[in-house]
Amino acid sequence: MTKTKNHKFGNLTFKSYFKPAGNGFEVGICYQNKPFFVSNFINPVEAKTWWTKLNFYTHNFCNTHEFVPTASPAWYCKFIGNFLYKNYYTWLDKCFVKHTKTYTKASTVYFKKYKAIEKNYFKFAA
Repeated sequence: MTKTKNHKFGNLTFKSYFKPAGNGFEVGICYQNKPFFVSNFINPVEAKTWWTKLNFYTHNFCNTHEFVPTASPAWYCKFIGNFLYKNYYTWLDKCFVKHTKTYTKASTVYFKKYKAIEKNYFKFAA
């Protein structure tokens, strides 16, 4: 189930990929089969969402930045990699806020149920 997509930037071609890795998924981008951005996921929905965003951001980068032939490919890999990591961590922060809200709410509900069970248990145990 490996997916790949090529992105042209001047005379450079970057390849983004989405592949299974252990019990999860790996989404990244490489130049000449050397990865310079890698992200790992357990949740397949989040992995597919980031795969879509990664390709959008890479395409956007390649279309909005001017290619300068005198810059080295290694420099461009670091430049694009840092651009992607900034967007990746911004996106992850939004995901974590969503998860934090969900689990905080669930924890509060279960704690209230626990207190009711505890109250009834000690009421009849005495």
